[in-house]
Amino acid sequence: MLHPTEYNEINSILEKLRPFPHGKEKNTTPVQHISKPFKEHGWELEKTIPLSENKQDYCDIYKNKIFIEQEYSKFETLFRDFFRFILLHDKGDLDVGVIICYDDTAFNRWGPAVPSYKSSRATLQRTQDFLTGNYGTVVRVPVWVIGIE
Repeated sequence: MLHPTEYNEINSILEKLRPFPHGKEKNTTPVQHISKPFKEHGWELEKTIPLSENKQDYCDIYKNKIFIEQEYSKFETLFRDFFRFILLHDKGDLDVGVIICYDDTAFNRWGPAVPSYKSSRATLQRTQDFLTGNYGTVVRVPVWVIGIE
């Protein structure tokens, strides 16, 4: 396994994280809620990625050639992340890409408050299906996918 220390650190951070209080903390998003403990453990937030002389992009969380993206919106937004991972891997800047998204069970916990667009969300199960299907031949970068509730 690549980067076992960081792998264990990622899992430890997420396991110790208190549940996100949807709608109860003003001006706080799931991305901010999850990013904060990573920063406290020495991870860089919003890592700049130069794409060309005049164009830059960024990644949510970074440490030691590991780029983490958090995706809680539409499944299609994952394609941007995969392209970014491929670009960084081809340049030698990325060893592992990590996607943090919802697990399908997260929607069960929300009860009647489940968004109507649940079926279009990026989830662990949809992402795994995508990567283990034919598209896995396109995304040849090591990717860890973590589903949260």
